[in-house]
Amino acid sequence: MSKYSFIYTLLLAAAVLFSGCKQASDLRAFTEANYSLQEVHDLQLNGVDVMKKRGPNDFTTSEGDSLLASISNNTLRASTTLYLQVHMQEPEEVRQMTITEMKWQLLVDGEETLQGVVQEPMHLHDGLNELPIQTSVTMTETEGMRNYEGLSKLMTLLSQKRDLRQNLIFQIKPTVQTPVGEVELPKYITVSGPRSS
Repeated sequence: MSKYSFIYTLLLAAAVLFSGCKQASDLRAFTEANYSLQEVHDLQLNGVDVMKKRGPNDFTTSEGDSLLASISNNTLRASTTLYLQVHMQEPEEVRQMTITEMKWQLLVDGEETLQGVVQEPMHLHDGLNELPIQTSVTMTETEGMRNYEGLSKLMTLLSQKRDLRQNLIFQIKPTVQTPVGEVELPKYITVSGPRSS
């Protein structure tokens, strides 16, 4: 091996090592960041735009039957655009993270009620992230029994049209791309609601 080939190999190895350290640092920073959900736009369940519905009577019979059947069969699909604010501990450092898959769960009064998986890649950075997503929506199960009680509580809260932040907790568990492959974060991250000004 020539002297120049050796130097090139050494520089290449250093670059790979630095890149790995940088990604590990970014992963830690995103794990320690604060997440808040600012807005939800264009929420559709099985293609039905629920943002335009103000009550049960706004659904046609076929829409209602379709949604109820999907809930019963655990085949409900949702699409929406989330506006997720990421607040890094060191915002002056430029960081980014690629999420290859994201599990999520919705807790109602502290009880796991709905869950799903987003399977398309997402790229996060410090600040406001616009995330168009499609996801499955299933009821959580305990010992093989679906949590209909939690779903009933959720529907009651929605019908009351009040601030739900005290009753609902939204959590995410991303799988991220790293130099050694995909790594799922060990714990769910709680996403807060928008901060009041």
